[in-house]
Amino acid sequence: MQEWYRDPVTPRLVRNTTLARTHTHTHTPPHIPLPDTNLFMANHVSLQNKFYPIRTLLSFCIILPEANGNNFALKPQFINTLPRFHGLESEDAYFFIQEFEEVCLMMRILQLGEDAVRLRFIPFALKDIVKKWLCNLPVSSISSWDEFVKVFLKKFYPIHKTTLIRKKIMQYRQETNKPFWKYFERFKDLLAQCPDHGIEKWW
Repeated sequence: MQEWYRDPVTPRLVRNTTLARTHTHTHTPPHIPLPDTNLFMANHVSLQNKFYPIRTLLSFCIILPEANGNNFALKPQFINTLPRFHGLESEDAYFFIQEFEEVCLMMRILQLGEDAVRLRFIPFALKDIVKKWLCNLPVSSISSWDEFVKVFLKKFYPIHKTTLIRKKIMQYRQETNKPFWKYFERFKDLLAQCPDHGIEKWW
């Protein structure tokens, strides 16, 4: 008569030949210890779970400036007042930066300087593809607001866009039968869209 028992480490049945020879002439079955089911379930990992890796947190690209103490809070109403930038072709990157800086000036937090406030709030103002772009920047590559503005404008206000608006400024003319004030307002709007146009001002 062969004796079988379940291995406590694996759920496989194992034949115990020693017990089989010892208890061949007895009618009382040998005492076989039962495996610890709880121990087996604790160490067991299903095949399905092995295909789902553990989530890994990615390091952020922004190094936040140190605060003068920890007794402060970023209130939700501050976030709700921030302008939003989605990376659309119709959006003005320069105007977004200017508007964002104006809103941050109203957020007076004693423990934080201007750079600390701006760098803490800028992730909440970026949406869609722009937020993904921010998350994909090299780790700890931004440590100041000026560095962020530089990489942001390089991405969302490339050189060809600057060249295009500069060309419009150079070739802008007042149309016939159009009032001068309307022409001048449009001209100033072009200048505001591209502050780094490089054209010398004569006034």
